[in-house]
Amino acid sequence: MTRSAWSATLALLIFTMGTSIVTPLLPLYQTRFGLTDGQITLLFATYTLTVVPTMLVMGGVSDRIGRKKVMGPAMVSVTLASLVLAFASNVPMLFAGRVLQGLAIGSFLGVGTALIVDHAQPMEKAWAAMVAGLAFRLGFGLGPGLAGVIAQNTSEPIRRPFEFHVLLMVVAFVALLVTPETIRRLPRNASSGGRWRIQVGVPAGQMAGFATFLAPGAFVLGFLDATLLSVVPLYMVAVLGVRNLALIGLVGFLELGLGGVTPLIARQVPARIAVMVGVGGGALASLLVVSASQLHSVGVVLIAAAAIGLLNGLTLQGATAICGVSVPIAERGKLLSALYMCAYAGTIPTIGLGYLAQAVGITAALGAFSACAIALAAVVILVGGRVYREVIPYLETPVDGFTGDGA
Repeated sequence: MTRSAWSATLALLIFTMGTSIVTPLLPLYQTRFGLTDGQITLLFATYTLTVVPTMLVMGGVSDRIGRKKVMGPAMVSVTLASLVLAFASNVPMLFAGRVLQGLAIGSFLGVGTALIVDHAQPMEKAWAAMVAGLAFRLGFGLGPGLAGVIAQNTSEPIRRPFEFHVLLMVVAFVALLVTPETIRRLPRNASSGGRWRIQVGVPAGQMAGFATFLAPGAFVLGFLDATLLSVVPLYMVAVLGVRNLALIGLVGFLELGLGGVTPLIARQVPARIAVMVGVGGGALASLLVVSASQLHSVGVVLIAAAAIGLLNGLTLQGATAICGVSVPIAERGKLLSALYMCAYAGTIPTIGLGYLAQAVGITAALGAFSACAIALAAVVILVGGRVYREVIPYLETPVDGFTGDGA
């Protein structure tokens, strides 16, 4: 990839660390602020309520006004979120921090991925999309991994992880500053008859495959991610008796971080096959989480987190590669943002799992989670796999827009 693509990747890596720091801190929030399981999962998923609409809109906006004009404010927002959460003294501040994170990630993630792909040479765009997936999965994994270690070894476990992220964001700002813009702002009357309109959603010709294959696949990915990052930490404390925050953070690192290295070991797997294997395998691996309560083994949870992380990484690898090569540059941000929106929508059911855990127990709630994940995966493979039979690359020409900076 080009130097500009790598600098954009660095910004994406650091940015994404901020939103997953909360995972090993959830048991601390529950104790300090007296939150129930349902309230904890609601706190975790709150940012989705801002991620989904923001991501759906801002991908299209970036296709018109430029990537960096969207990403810059998003980086300010995630930095403010880390500061708010670092100094949170009450529950409303916790929720305010999560809302700020949602606004930030909704504006940045799909657009940041599009910027990386934009800067890749024409024949490297599929690889660039996979590297972007690696960066944000690794960033999400480093968030809880480092936060758990920092929290376990400091007298200020809630504050210090977020302060560390604020310092890292200085590097991210510099990385974005040196990355050239790839989209020239379109005039208001360029394509809308004199009226500038925000474009959202899935590009024309992509809806059937997206609705039956990519969207539900991303939803399963998000459902698996969110459950391991929100419900499983509570499960480890309540059922398995874990008290080490670094160990809880390790689950988050394995589940998210290993997903980031999947493209390095499975680069040659065809994108369509990657989605089906990733979704199906990840759903089946969720059974290991439930079995940990019967075996009274934290090790089984760690194995499950690693397996689900690798398989979710495979799902993301295939889905982002499809989005990166199947549409022109002017619609890439919109499609990638829609993909990530569906993944984040998968966090919403975890709210129900939290409240279900209060009613029937956390182990039974995780059993329901596993059953739902397997059923959704079956839909992706049996229905979506038949509808979306082939990935057809879009062949860019110079008039389509920026095709690489050649650096």
